[in-house]
Amino acid sequence: DFITSKGIGIGDTIIVRKAGDIIPEVLRSVAHRADSEPFYIPDYCPVCHSKTEKDGNEAVIRCVNPLCPATIYRNIIHFATRNAMNIEGISEQTLEKFIDNGFIKEFSDIYHLDRYKDDIISMEGFGVKSYEKIIESVEKSRKTTLANVIYGLGIEGIGLANAKLICRYFEESVDKVIECTEDELLMIEGIGDVLAKGFRRYFEQPDNVLVFRNLVKELDIVVEQREDNTPISGKVFVITGSVNHFANRDELKAYIERLGGKTTGSVSAKTHYLINNDVNSNSSKNKKAKELGIPILSEEDFLELAGGKE
Repeated sequence: DFITSKGIGIGDTIIVRKAGDIIPEVLRSVAHRADSEPFYIPDYCPVCHSKTEKDGNEAVIRCVNPLCPATIYRNIIHFATRNAMNIEGISEQTLEKFIDNGFIKEFSDIYHLDRYKDDIISMEGFGVKSYEKIIESVEKSRKTTLANVIYGLGIEGIGLANAKLICRYFEESVDKVIECTEDELLMIEGIGDVLAKGFRRYFEQPDNVLVFRNLVKELDIVVEQREDNTPISGKVFVITGSVNHFANRDELKAYIERLGGKTTGSVSAKTHYLINNDVNSNSSKNKKAKELGIPILSEEDFLELAGGKE
């Protein structure tokens, strides 16, 4: 994506952001001088030469060609990340090589890399063990949830939390997710106009639906079991800082949601508890929680409240 300010002038900054990054990487600052060439926002993608489009009111220019090699690379990298399909055994560099060699053109192709066994083994830096490790990771990722798949598609604005809300509302049904209307999406708490429009725009494109259905055929989609009668059912949690009893904060979030709780990224009047092992820190979230009278829990406090980790 090309992300710029709303006009290019002295000191304006050009940023390139990879999908999934939280903070974009600033590449360079462009200052206009009298003797310099003017800078223009590109009308055509520098990779596939398709016409670029501006995304609504955002100052964002994108290549919208789904077959653009750069688009495919960005989408596949995002698809393999931990919060999406969690394909641990393939690096970005490896995926790039596979895409360049034509092994991967869409998401479902990842699950047919065995077709290229001889080619992969003979590639520089690879071998039988490397190939077997890749296939093992790919096969392991087949068992997943619909929310992880939806997030993995890279729909603009749809994070994992949003994907979970949508999938639960539509009863974990692939068909209902594809066919849902904008009005139905707006009935989901936490899904606003921008997200609803973006979600519908994605599935209004027949090519995207075909790619999605091809992908789903390769997967074993399971429904996360949720308990609705627990001490934390319906409670809203915010998590900050490091964790000790869970592999990472994502695992803790999943645990909370499995017990019927909810998680958000910022402290507000709707938050019931803030989880922070450094309960006495002067972090902004701790300060906000104290201002609002929201209890700050350590992991031990939380686990006691929730009934203990299984």
